[in-house]
Amino acid sequence: MAEPAWLVSVHDVMPETLDRVRQIVASLDANGKRPLTLLVVPGADWSAADLGWLRERQARGDRLAGHGWVHRAGPPRGLYDRLHRRFFSRGVAEHLPLDSAAIEALIGRCYDWFGDQGLEPPQLYVPPAWAMGRISRKRLQALPFSHYEMLSGIYDAGNDRFERVPLVGFEADTRFRVASLRIANAVNRALARFAGRLRVSIHPHDHELLLRKDLESYIGASRECLAYGA
Repeated sequence: MAEPAWLVSVHDVMPETLDRVRQIVASLDANGKRPLTLLVVPGADWSAADLGWLRERQARGDRLAGHGWVHRAGPPRGLYDRLHRRFFSRGVAEHLPLDSAAIEALIGRCYDWFGDQGLEPPQLYVPPAWAMGRISRKRLQALPFSHYEMLSGIYDAGNDRFERVPLVGFEADTRFRVASLRIANAVNRALARFAGRLRVSIHPHDHELLLRKDLESYIGASRECLAYGA
């Protein structure tokens, strides 16, 4: 059975993480991982130089994606939100405290930002921590992004179709997260042989965390890479 193609994404691209993001992207470039998808957080103090770097990456063939607005959530709303913060998102799932109308407004504002900055508007939106929150797929179909990534896969809003695509990640800062992610990564890498694709998600601090060796092995592996939506 052939090895699956990889969809490689770099998360949390914003001015305060850009130095680390550039280092990760340089390493991926050196190891032939192209095209990349860069998950951009618009609601920050972007400088002209920072925006210029995003334009350069688009010109090289990388894709940009919307990734929330400020990448932090307001006050928690309900038990699920509190548990999600405690065990998974660490307070970045900004959709969870919001109602459907507020989520819709946030996604629309995110999309508009790219055109306002002279960037090619993206097709993909990824909610922080993959937590879409209280919004229906029917409402997503009316919004400008054509694809939405969730923890279990990718929703094609234009065709109203959801496809499960296995996911691996490396954001482990506790021993519990190390064990959980290693198990999940092994299972999802096996499933990817049947799915034909594997999502490889990288966060700005992953090189400093406990699965850095695992990440390095992925970066160094020889694999075909695809863009989201390909």
